[in-house]
Amino acid sequence: MAASHTAQPTDEKMIDELMNKASVWMGKAMREMNCDAPTNVTSAKCRGLSQETIAPMFLSAFAFVQLQNKSLRLLRTELSTVKSDLVKSQKAIIAQQNDLIMHKDKLLASVQSAVTESVSETVKAEIRTYSDAVRSSESVAQFSTETLKSAVKSAVQEEDRNKNLMVFGMLEEGSEDLSDKVQEVFGELGMKPATDVCRVGKTGSKEKPRPVKVTFSCASTARHVLLQARKLRHSEKFSKVF
Repeated sequence: MAASHTAQPTDEKMIDELMNKASVWMGKAMREMNCDAPTNVTSAKCRGLSQETIAPMFLSAFAFVQLQNKSLRLLRTELSTVKSDLVKSQKAIIAQQNDLIMHKDKLLASVQSAVTESVSETVKAEIRTYSDAVRSSESVAQFSTETLKSAVKSAVQEEDRNKNLMVFGMLEEGSEDLSDKVQEVFGELGMKPATDVCRVGKTGSKEKPRPVKVTFSCASTARHVLLQARKLRHSEKFSKVF
């Protein structure tokens, strides 16, 4: 493709050549009619030219039209090539976007799996702790109330942690109603959960906005939102939010 471009004159050279030939022809014609500007050319002055004068002028004009048609055909070919290259570039961009979406889906699935496994292991560990404590006690009366409270507290803390999600890619502005922004994102998912929201980390920028910590009323709502989050990739406004 590149070799064919170098074998042909550039678009600017063709246009310059056409303009120069047109200027030369117009200059000769105006001199024959004693005109110092194109605006001074009239029908009467054209009729006053002899056949001997008109014949070579007409021949030159005919040659110019032939050159013009040839140049237009070359320009049309160049335009077709540019369009073809543009289509190929657009296809490559679409392919890269699809790869990014697939990577995002895999990342979300990995996060979901990690969260589920962490909750499961925590609950199992607390149950084992409770069972071991009961078995090691000589009687129910001797079982430590503090141990039971600790196990319950740990389970509650884990539940509280699972109420939280981190939202990335949400545009950060100086004065913003963060709660309305988050609800607008959830609206794209057909949901309106009750939440507490805040930015996390040092002040960011439009290019690198800080993530948003979202706290839900219960862990099940957080898990449901996480499952629905992949729908955002089809959103025109929130395709970069995940």
